[in-house]
Amino acid sequence: MKDNNSKLDYGYVNLPMNVDEILGRDFWIFDNITAAMLPEFTEPVKLTASISIFVRKGHFKFNNNLIVYDFDAPAIVNIRNGETLQLLSISPDFSASFIVMSKFFVEDIFLHINDMQNLAAMSRRPVTKIPEDILPKFESLYNSLHLVSSDTGNPQILKALQHSIIAFYYRYAYRCYDILNASQDSAARLSDRFIKLVKDKFRTERFLEYYAEELGVTPKHLSRTVKAQTGYSAASWIERFLILESKILLKSTNLTIQQISDNLNFPTQSFFGKYFKKNVGLSPKMYRNS
Repeated sequence: MKDNNSKLDYGYVNLPMNVDEILGRDFWIFDNITAAMLPEFTEPVKLTASISIFVRKGHFKFNNNLIVYDFDAPAIVNIRNGETLQLLSISPDFSASFIVMSKFFVEDIFLHINDMQNLAAMSRRPVTKIPEDILPKFESLYNSLHLVSSDTGNPQILKALQHSIIAFYYRYAYRCYDILNASQDSAARLSDRFIKLVKDKFRTERFLEYYAEELGVTPKHLSRTVKAQTGYSAASWIERFLILESKILLKSTNLTIQQISDNLNFPTQSFFGKYFKKNVGLSPKMYRNS
C-alpha cells in the first residue's frame, strides 16, 4: 500500500493486468487528501487505472474526456481506466479520499452489479451528488476499506474489498444514481433503453441494426447517442455483456466450453475461443483455470 502522506503522481498509473500479482498494486486507498497535497498541473493525463473519489468538502472542476464538470461537495467521482482527466481548479478547503483500482479489480465488481437498473446512469456521468443523509455511510465505507486493505495477512483481501464495495452500492450508493435517472433527458432515456434491451437480448442479437430498429432510430443515431452518454460505443456494450456472461459461465458453472459456446449462440466452439481470447487475453480454458 502507498504512504498516505506522500504526494500523488497522476501520470500513467501502471497497475498489473494480472490480479494475482502484488496485492498493493490492485487496490490503493488514499485518505484525507487536501488541496495542498495535490500536484499542480494543467495538462490532461490518460489513466491506466480506475479512480473513485469521495469529495467531502470544497469545490472541484475537472475535464473528463473533453467534458467539463463543475460541482460542490459532497459528491462521488468515478473515472474509468483509459479515460482522460484534467484538473482545472479546486478550492482551498478541498478534502477527499481516493480509491485507485486495477482493471481486473473493477471488472470483477462489474460482474456482480451488471443487473443494476442504475448501471446506465453510472456509466453516463462520472460525477454525482451524495444525499446528505447517507454521507455518514460513505465515511464508514472508506474507514472500513482502509482497515480491510491494511490486513495484508488475509489471503482473501481482494474479495473482501470487492464485496464490501458491492454491498455498499446495493444498500446505499444506488440512491446517488437515482438522482441522475430522475433528471435524464431524451438522449439519456434512449441510452438506458438500449442498455436494458442489450441485457435481455445480447445472447442472440449481436448486430446494432436490430437494436436500432427495436428502438425506432437509425444505427448511426443510436451509436452516437450511446457513446456520448456512456463513454462506450453501442457495439462495445453488446460485447461487454457477452464477455461478462462468458466469464460468469466459465467461473460459476460446470458447463463445458462447448455448452457455453452453444448457450451464447456462437457458431462453433473454436469461434467462441478466438472471440474470448481476443477480448480477455486468455483462452476460455485458461481463464477458467486461472
